[in-house]
Order: sequence, then C-alpha cells, then structure tokens
Amino acid sequence: MTKKSKSQKKEIVWNLVNSGLAGALVFLGSLTNGNITCEGALAAFVAAMAVALTKFKDYWSGEQKEYAVNLAKFI
Repeated sequence: MTKKSKSQKKEIVWNLVNSGLAGALVFLGSLTNGNITCEGALAAFVAAMAVALTKFKDYWSGEQKEYAVNLAKFI
C-alpha cells in the first residue's frame, strides 16, 4: 500500500468518524426532553443516521473526482 493510499484511507475513516459524531450529537440532542421512549429513541436514531449519511455524502461528493481517477487506474 502506498503512502498516498494510506493517507486517503485515513481521510475516509476520519470523515466516517466525524459523520458518526454528528449523528450522535443529533441523537443525544433529541433525547434531552426528559421523556425517553422507545418511539422517541427510534426517531432520534433515524434522524442521527440521516445526518451521518448526509455529512459523509457531502464529503464524498467533494472527493469524487480524486477517487474516480484512482479507481480508473486500478481497473
């Protein structure tokens, strides 16, 4: 594995972690009303997943050209 590919892998992992943290903040924020119910926790989890996926999609859209070129070289 080259140094550049290790760096790219770390960047992707770091952005996955950041996306997960954003989702976790949404989840915790939606549980702060004091009444934690199964339905509320499920809705908070769904919202958290939507935020995490959206944040990672935003990152991936910005990096798509860079990784598409590397994928074409690999194939």
